[in-house]
Amino acid sequence: MTLTEEIIQAALVAPDARKTEALRVLRGENHPVDAETLRRCAGQTEQFLTLKECARRLGLHESTLWKWQVPKHTLGGRAKFRMSEIEAYLASEAFKQRAEELRVQDRERRALRS
Repeated sequence: MTLTEEIIQAALVAPDARKTEALRVLRGENHPVDAETLRRCAGQTEQFLTLKECARRLGLHESTLWKWQVPKHTLGGRAKFRMSEIEAYLASEAFKQRAEELRVQDRERRALRS
């Protein structure tokens, strides 16, 4: 991941006060925070992952996650994902409805082949 991508990721999840502070630092208006503060804040930002990385972590195929319509973000024209959002979605009613829709479609396809 490039430095620019990391900056964009951090900016997307940071509260407005942190964004304002970071913008002032980038413009040279404020002194940057000390290294200890940066280390503490870095642990609070969840990384964006590719679909392949998410699928690997969940032990599923990429196409399965795509069919399930897991929540995504578009960064630089590419789909990126957060494990916490995917896990929350998989536990939600919306996912249960989507899974049932896919089961019905699969049954209908199988019935047509017979």
